[in-house]
Amino acid sequence: MALVELRPGDTLNIVWSSVQDTPLGVKKVESSFAFSYDELVSRLRTKGSTAKSRRSVSEGARFSRIVALASNALIKGRWSTGAEINRSEVFKKLSFRFHKLEPCEYANITKHAKETLVDLYRSEGILNGNEKLELRSFLNSLKL
Repeated sequence: MALVELRPGDTLNIVWSSVQDTPLGVKKVESSFAFSYDELVSRLRTKGSTAKSRRSVSEGARFSRIVALASNALIKGRWSTGAEINRSEVFKKLSFRFHKLEPCEYANITKHAKETLVDLYRSEGILNGNEKLELRSFLNSLKL
């Protein structure tokens, strides 16, 4: 593992080489970027301030993000970080979040999240029988 430190006044040089196929044959190319400390700090600050605030988002939209993370973990058997999951625990947490939603929030669940729940229900070998029944009740509540 490498540790890179950049302090005020320093410049970060990134250099890499690649091989390109051209009509005239194979050509080795070296490319580079140089970033000053101030430039990187400025870019990082700009990105942080333009991010959308998620505090004002509806509970249905929040649930949609949870569906995306949980379904991906349930299908792959791992979190996006690579950490192992307990499928039953992940489904319990998804279920808990669904039951916390007010029925008026169902309209705020994204189309993609609803489709993902249907796909999860239809998939084989991911959920056990009781979990499938509970997911079917979610889908019925959402009129899917």
